[in-house]
Amino acid sequence: MLLFGVCLMEIDSAEIKKVLVINLAFIGDVVLSTPVIRALKEAYPSATVDMLTVPVAAPIARLNPYVDTVLEYDKRGKHKKFGDLLKLAIFLRKRHYDLAITANFAPRGAMLAWGSGIRHRVGYDAQHAGVFLTRTSSAKRPVKRHEAENHLDVLKPLGISTADTSLVLEVDPRDVFSMRDKVIWDRSKKLVLICPCGSYSKKSWTVDGYAALITALGPQQECFLIGSKAEAPQLAAINEAAGNVAGILAGTLTLGELAALIDEAAVLVTVDTGPMHIANALKTPVVALFGPTDPKGWGPRGERDIVISKNVECSPCWGKGECSFNRCLAEIPADEVVVATKKILEE
Repeated sequence: MLLFGVCLMEIDSAEIKKVLVINLAFIGDVVLSTPVIRALKEAYPSATVDMLTVPVAAPIARLNPYVDTVLEYDKRGKHKKFGDLLKLAIFLRKRHYDLAITANFAPRGAMLAWGSGIRHRVGYDAQHAGVFLTRTSSAKRPVKRHEAENHLDVLKPLGISTADTSLVLEVDPRDVFSMRDKVIWDRSKKLVLICPCGSYSKKSWTVDGYAALITALGPQQECFLIGSKAEAPQLAAINEAAGNVAGILAGTLTLGELAALIDEAAVLVTVDTGPMHIANALKTPVVALFGPTDPKGWGPRGERDIVISKNVECSPCWGKGECSFNRCLAEIPADEVVVATKKILEE
């Protein structure tokens, strides 16, 4: 049902000169939406394709080679008040977009597209967002597949897709230079990055497991633990258990600099988190540890990537419910992670 828009039967591709993709999710989701941007570029080769994201994801969106301009919607800060949100809508209206794609289930993006006066508005029918859209795609996922492929469903009402569902980012040379000023390592050794903390604690492996991995790699490789400033205590605990032989990067790099570091790494050992998707887009091999989430939908897909998962009966639980033991990750033996990491390093 459309209360605010008029459903148009056809869209003349020649009239699409400016496209706005609204993706208000987090870093991983923005990277996983690469196929959507690619498909739009293929369908409307003469059009500019801009992306509206939340501030935390904007630096990564700027590394997407298919995105022309990245705009920010700061719903918790700059645009928190209604008057400021209205100013954003007016700003977007003045940019004269012909087509808006709202890439998330949340209705906020659809409302913003409508308020910005964009003629063609396409998105999911979830949470009553359809009242603000001119075309809707079903939010149901009837087939189990990777999220990079699922993202393309939003374009079904336009009859647009792409055969290439790979992820891609291009590192900014300026981030390379600034990263190298901050991170010094012995370049005669291979660089191993370890990202131990997920978006919630149930995604994380054990301190002893990470410590055993770092100890096994020892002086032969250059190891760094990476995470946010808030995760510094966890990184320090792991490093202490490993004899303080690894470097710690806790909130010391910008997102662009982190991408530059991942690009230079020989391997990233990680749980299901944003840096894993960044590594995938940069073709950096990954050893990914999965427990409460499903690697079939969210895991890395590179030829050299290795996913380790124990497939216990309660997984995936998506972090819901009580779980005192965290079996799905606790049962992953350190030896298996060490062997997988060394296999990639030796290739």
